[in-house]
Amino acid sequence: MKIKRMVKRLFAVGTGVAMLGATAMGAMAADLSDYPTMFVTDGVFNGYFVVGESAKPIDNLAMTDIATSMKVRSGKKTTTTVSGDAWMVGTSSKKYEMANSNASASQIYGETIRAINTFIGDEELKALGDGSYNTNENDFSYQQFLFFDDQEQSGADSHIVKFDENDNDVLADYFYVKNGRQIARYKLEFGSSAQSDNTDSDGAATTTGAYLDDFRNTEIKLLGQSYTIVEATRPTAGRTTSVKWILMKGATRDTLLEGASHVYKVGDKEYDVSLSFVDSTNAKFTVNGQVTNKLAVGETYVLSDKTEIGVSEILYQAYAGGVHSAQFYVGAQKLEMRDDNSTVAGGAYNMKVGSEDIDGTTVIFSGTDDTSTTSLSTVEVNITAEDDFWVGTGKKLSDVIALAGEEKEALMGGAFDIEYKGLAKQDANNLMLRTSGARRYQLRLYDGDGKMVDIPVAYAEGTNNLSWGEESWSGARTNQKRFHWMEPNSSLLIDNDVGGWNNLAYQGNMSKDDFFIVTGGTAADGSAKSYLLQYKGSDRQTKTSPKIKFKNVGSAETMEYSVTSLTATGTTATIKLGGYSFIVQNASEQATDDFNINVDLNGGGTVAAASVDFVDYYGSSWNITTDGFGRNATPEDAVTIRSFLSNADDYDNFLPMNIVLNITAASGPEVRASLRQYAPSTGGGTGLASSLLTPSGETEVAYGYTSMGAKLTFKSPSGDPQELTINYPKEQSLPQVYITSGAVTSGSKAVGDLVAVEVVSATKLDSEVSNAAAQNLVVVCGPCVNTIAAELLGNPADCTSGFTPGKARIKLFDNSGKTAMLVAGYSGADTRLAGKVVAHRWAELKGAEVEVEGTTYSDATISAPAARTVAAPAAAATTTAK
Repeated sequence: MKIKRMVKRLFAVGTGVAMLGATAMGAMAADLSDYPTMFVTDGVFNGYFVVGESAKPIDNLAMTDIATSMKVRSGKKTTTTVSGDAWMVGTSSKKYEMANSNASASQIYGETIRAINTFIGDEELKALGDGSYNTNENDFSYQQFLFFDDQEQSGADSHIVKFDENDNDVLADYFYVKNGRQIARYKLEFGSSAQSDNTDSDGAATTTGAYLDDFRNTEIKLLGQSYTIVEATRPTAGRTTSVKWILMKGATRDTLLEGASHVYKVGDKEYDVSLSFVDSTNAKFTVNGQVTNKLAVGETYVLSDKTEIGVSEILYQAYAGGVHSAQFYVGAQKLEMRDDNSTVAGGAYNMKVGSEDIDGTTVIFSGTDDTSTTSLSTVEVNITAEDDFWVGTGKKLSDVIALAGEEKEALMGGAFDIEYKGLAKQDANNLMLRTSGARRYQLRLYDGDGKMVDIPVAYAEGTNNLSWGEESWSGARTNQKRFHWMEPNSSLLIDNDVGGWNNLAYQGNMSKDDFFIVTGGTAADGSAKSYLLQYKGSDRQTKTSPKIKFKNVGSAETMEYSVTSLTATGTTATIKLGGYSFIVQNASEQATDDFNINVDLNGGGTVAAASVDFVDYYGSSWNITTDGFGRNATPEDAVTIRSFLSNADDYDNFLPMNIVLNITAASGPEVRASLRQYAPSTGGGTGLASSLLTPSGETEVAYGYTSMGAKLTFKSPSGDPQELTINYPKEQSLPQVYITSGAVTSGSKAVGDLVAVEVVSATKLDSEVSNAAAQNLVVVCGPCVNTIAAELLGNPADCTSGFTPGKARIKLFDNSGKTAMLVAGYSGADTRLAGKVVAHRWAELKGAEVEVEGTTYSDATISAPAARTVAAPAAAATTTAK
């Protein structure tokens, strides 16, 4: 066995060094694939189009084509993509949702990774791919997994995304791992148990042997990382059931004979390594003049630049002419795993990286030992958080662990990581409880057609005295502009307040200029549409072709219907809106203009005391009412507004919390609002009064989130009315949490309909641009007729240098933090062709520069540019257009 192992290891194995993401000539601020976003802010062109003063009309046509065809994606929705070995937490059937801000920070529970997947394997992460482990005797197949075990214990308060304040008092949304809770459990599981004879150091079988000879000097891949098991032993005095592996990997591996030397390049550094001494147990090296200690197999030495050199094998033939060599790693990483009882669950030893015990890790070997053979069925490492870890947007768990003073090597020596890319950006509307003067509250929502409406929900008459509507109820009835959300019942079909009734408890007949909401359809299935309307008056029945009018507040359109003449109360018209019908009844005789009416607010076909919720365009329902609505000896003094979600298709399975506002009237009189606690019978959690958070350094404002990804901002200015803003997404804004391995890159792109960019007073002649670096520029035509183009290209002595007849260039320049794009050809026709390509085929552009060739924009070829030799700058040249 010893001879077999010696022959196997006599061959040196070289490894390569990869460099990722290298760039030359400076990094560009943008890529052509990003066009035109670098030139657009909020839908408006943010730079100048520059043409040469001496340019021909055909060059100017290229500028016109580009300017009139520039489009961007509408809305703010973006998609984030991660390239490399990465799995975004979530599946096609299970969405990973944010926690509600519905409790104190330490008591917030959310959706965990375990709720999505109890473990992941090679289908999610390539680094967890199946493998084959070749010992010195046999081959053993294996699978790899990352498990997420304990997130449901003691409440789902770890492995969640929540809005919180981290240890640095920074308030934001974070992927959160709680101190003392599991991060993950790595598991390697053999198809059939991997076995090794128990031997002495020479490879001879013995029941008391300290070595697992068949595991020694073998290769195994853990989480995508290739290791050599340089030493495998039974480390305890009793030997039985104990297992210890020392594994090593590095940037460069080689074998040197005693006295030999070689130069190795690791990254951008060179290491001149010589093997100065070797015997049967130790090797000694000189690296760039620095002499190491004597190193046994599995030991490493830290060089002055913090790079490690480690010994993976020594071959010493103690006879004349025998081989004296050592195999080693430069840039070495050593991993040590030990478990003194592989027959019971759990372990007692940390994983070691280098010479450091990695706190929070526990190594678990599972198998048997019959004294002659050690069998291993699984190799596991349980990883536990040693502190509270808040991973912010764009951050990695490994970096957060390091910043906390803990060991990021806990993540299997850096083999995997967890990255948070923030909440997915969606188109969103700001829903608001806002003031219109200190005495009025309006509820800003969006109607069934997506139009903004301000619902007049409360007016302060006096202390503890509120009215529905836009104006005081103390004036003439026709000027009060009351607000109606409930159909009157028979006991309320009166036109004035009576003793014992309070303005909030009164939903009587509608007079001219009153507001009301109508809702058709069903919120639970997404078919509901709501509108805010205003009754604008009616003609008495004695007029020729009498009409009744309503204002659609969202669209500002007036809807006019013919009046059906009646001698008693009945249906006098029907409002048609959003595909639904709402009957209108006269509540008083039609003998006078602007007679009082009642409206079927829910489209049910009758007027029968039904109350309606307003369903916002993006799906949230808003219930407007009072505490204990009805006739009461104690006047009502509070308006209650509750926001909730009725359509289960709008979220996955983590119900967004209800938001409850309580509106009262204070002295002044002025309106006031507070967030109330609310505990629905099914989900949603309790209310928000003590759950929103105020950032350090700010006052009179608090923030929070719902699991819909809606952000709440509650302002409480001293002595003034409070206001609430909810940035509510069109679609659920989900956390983007990735489990990654190796080098990954990410990027975001806008999605939505294409809309034209607004271009206003954005053209200049080259002579009018005094500083090309002061703004973003789209420069049209080449350096022979455009001095700014010449400046971008370095003022070449020959203005045609770099240009070829029949071809044009589209090139980006990083211009002192601004971006310039050159669109130019050898001739005016070439320039115009490039302009048409930018106008019509911009989505095909990529890189820092492309070359365009052809006769029409539709058949033109777009390709990477050929290598060019640029002429030296001109001392002072005057050029003309070709």
